[in-house]
Amino acid sequence: MALSIDVTNAAVRTEFEHPSGPLEFGRGPQREIPRCVIAGDQSVSRDQLRVEPLADGRLRLENLSANTPVVVDGQSDPIIHLQGRDIALPTAVTVGRTRIVFRPAGVPAAVAPKTHPQAPASLPPPVPQPAPSAGTVTLPVGAVDPPPGLRSLPTPGQAAVAPSASQPRTSPPSLDGAGEVGPWLERIIALQKTSSESREFHDTAARALIDLVGLDLGLVLLRSGEKWTIAGCGVASDETTVRYSQTLLQAVVDQRKTFFDDLDSLSGSGAGASLMDVEAGVASPIFGITDDVIGVLYGLRTNRGLVARGPITPLEAQLVQLLAGSVGATLARSTASQSLATFEQFFTRELSEQLALRPNLLDGHDADVSILFCDIRGFSRISERLGPAGTMDWIGDVMGELSDSVLAHSGVLVDYIGDELIAMWGAPVDQPEHATLAARAAVDMLAAVPRINERWATTLGETMDLGIGINSGVARVGNTGSRHKFKYGPLGNTVNLASRVQGATKYVRSRILVTDATRSRMGSGFASRRVCQVRVVNIAEPVVLHELGRTDDAGWGELQQAYEGALSAFENRDFHQAAHLLAGLLQTRPDDGPSLLLLSRVANCLVSTDGVFNPCWDLPGK
Repeated sequence: MALSIDVTNAAVRTEFEHPSGPLEFGRGPQREIPRCVIAGDQSVSRDQLRVEPLADGRLRLENLSANTPVVVDGQSDPIIHLQGRDIALPTAVTVGRTRIVFRPAGVPAAVAPKTHPQAPASLPPPVPQPAPSAGTVTLPVGAVDPPPGLRSLPTPGQAAVAPSASQPRTSPPSLDGAGEVGPWLERIIALQKTSSESREFHDTAARALIDLVGLDLGLVLLRSGEKWTIAGCGVASDETTVRYSQTLLQAVVDQRKTFFDDLDSLSGSGAGASLMDVEAGVASPIFGITDDVIGVLYGLRTNRGLVARGPITPLEAQLVQLLAGSVGATLARSTASQSLATFEQFFTRELSEQLALRPNLLDGHDADVSILFCDIRGFSRISERLGPAGTMDWIGDVMGELSDSVLAHSGVLVDYIGDELIAMWGAPVDQPEHATLAARAAVDMLAAVPRINERWATTLGETMDLGIGINSGVARVGNTGSRHKFKYGPLGNTVNLASRVQGATKYVRSRILVTDATRSRMGSGFASRRVCQVRVVNIAEPVVLHELGRTDDAGWGELQQAYEGALSAFENRDFHQAAHLLAGLLQTRPDDGPSLLLLSRVANCLVSTDGVFNPCWDLPGK
């Protein structure tokens, strides 16, 4: 037997034909049995009702919900969970706030039972439905169902759209009443002068709903993940109950709209919360610096005795939306200022300004980066001589000079650890030339050493020097600190190897060493030579190291050619040729550290009798 079915609630109304067989109703997705998905009524269960026409002209009803009963017109006892009942047609049932009318196909609607008193007095025209198939029947539904009984304003910044069955039409408010709008503007101006970090700021915004809209409860609710916190509160009297609806807050977050003029769902939905005293209310989103919903400006108007004070008007709702926008703008401005001050401790000012506007760039992600570790040679000996106060003055001057070199080449200051500076290129924004920038910063650091030594010569009684290591590759970049202390930087094997390369400068007797991964990414214009292949502590794969020299060294080209020739001879086990080349090189550069080290290794191989040879050198320490 075919059925004609009408489904009505405050959000939707639809009529369709069901050809035959069982049919289910609920808010959940389609199951094996064809289903009518009910939108706009959160009180309807996901699995609510199953109906099946019987051969004798009656209808079999079965309640699938453990929470919501099925009330049959003209019957005092509802159908409860897993109960079934056979009902003569035509008939009507109520589930939650939704009414469903069943009648045999072809029977006029006038013959069906009268409209239930809870049904809306005025509804939009039925939404056209496609002809039913043997599969499913679905009621119209938006991306997220708002709580029933609500009207909404267009999303801020967007033009109003044509009303649908789930969004009643609201006329644009008239602003002729300048006397009514004036106090709002004065309140907004006063609010912007209040520090957003104070409780007074949020309380002032909440209190405006009491004073200017005539609500009994005003709240500023801030969002952190799935949790909500009352940041500001205003009440008309001590008898006002502080409460809010999680369902409505989620609708505001999902649809990014201002909802208003609801009769019941604005009130708290927890146990013991009465719905009877809520007359109207409003909830407007507060947007953050990245245009996400960070909070809600929320207010309720309750019945005072038996006197009704009317709904929230569209004009009032738009003014609340304006106030919420002002709250969001003030919070965003404060956040940007705080972020800028924080970011300038690590980044260039240009990058800090960009990050203040786009903090999501700091979210953890994999990036191709270059990492630099710089260590001050002789720090322990010098600090022992200077004492704590003197050491702090000296190290502050040194780190300031070295940091200037990092920032001058668009680097990120990751950390200072005692006498060590860590810097990074390639994040939080992409830098295709990150290896070149890191190498230039390292060369500038060495160029600063004579200036630093000149300033501190009398105090130190000796000169200081640096050891710098650079490695390039993929690292996980983000906040490596905690929710208590921000620390932006990289993690991973790329970072560990950079640290080991810096340590290798002590053994190779070089001031700047870069890995083969870094050298291959660097541009031209650098003086460099391949010095050795090493295996560092706790990293299994060997790494090829290159030394960076001074571009103003006139003899660097000859040094590079002679040294790399000796290194190739050594790696090919031509130890006599390697020794010959190194001897000639050391006549002109007797203090060249890598040449002295390589000559030592060549000599050991010449006198060795075990025949074991490995050109890769296992470094003895970090």
